[in-house]
Amino acid sequence: MKSRRARFGVHARAVMSDRRWLLLPLSARSAWLQLTDVADVMPELRAPSGDAPDLVVLARALAADTDELKPALDALVLREVLAPVGRGFRLKAY
Repeated sequence: MKSRRARFGVHARAVMSDRRWLLLPLSARSAWLQLTDVADVMPELRAPSGDAPDLVVLARALAADTDELKPALDALVLREVLAPVGRGFRLKAY
């Protein structure tokens, strides 16, 4: 039996059809798409049990600079795509 490979971007159509998509800056759009893929392998991003990933962990997962990722995450929190949980974040729109 042939194993299925992970298809990155499977959430793209749903995310891009969300009404909030047009209101986000490009950096936040990119972060949202990448976070949906990361959430497939990092369940604590979808439903944190108390140890929600923080800015540093998310920057490492996205291979991004924390100073550049912070405004994108702030925009996602403003549009209620991400929710602050403790010192970290939870992906609300998946």
